[in-house]
Amino acid sequence: MGFVAYTGLTGGLDAFARVLYYTALFLALLLASNALRFYRLPFFVSAWAYSFPLAALTTATLRMAELSGLDFFVWLGSGLLGVTSVVIVLLAVRTVRAAVAGELIAGE
Repeated sequence: MGFVAYTGLTGGLDAFARVLYYTALFLALLLASNALRFYRLPFFVSAWAYSFPLAALTTATLRMAELSGLDFFVWLGSGLLGVTSVVIVLLAVRTVRAAVAGELIAGE
């Protein structure tokens, strides 16, 4: 979101904006390498915390596509939009399952 806010304030793409974007992309790749490990963990409501950074990266990628004019970022943004949608649907399904099973809120 820093990239989106910064480019909104400056109105363009400069070196610092690129550093912000590529840092976010690098961190996303690191987390993506552990995606199966995250999926295998028992479900907790805190799993929803993964959806915001993913949606923020998707937004930043689509903004990068707009500012750079490169087709690569259009394709990457479209792919990330699909991944974000699937993650949110999976989280919603797991949340409903946990609620039905009475496991959504754990007692102390």
